[in-house]
Amino acid sequence: MRTPLSMFWQSIGLIIIGVLFYLVDCLVAHKAHPEVSWIESGVYNWGPFGFLASLGAVAAGVYCLLFKRG
Repeated sequence: MRTPLSMFWQSIGLIIIGVLFYLVDCLVAHKAHPEVSWIESGVYNWGPFGFLASLGAVAAGVYCLLFKRG
């Protein structure tokens, strides 16, 4: 039987997912907002909700890395 992933790897996974969400948002939103630099255009995708989802995943990963042990 496989053992579950440790909290460390779950946290790293959350951070990676959040960064990937943001990069996909940048890719999609840059076509609609070419006047903004590529890396900043991710904020404009899906209104504030796409950015907040990315930020939430990264924040949850960082929180688990800093405050959860196991």
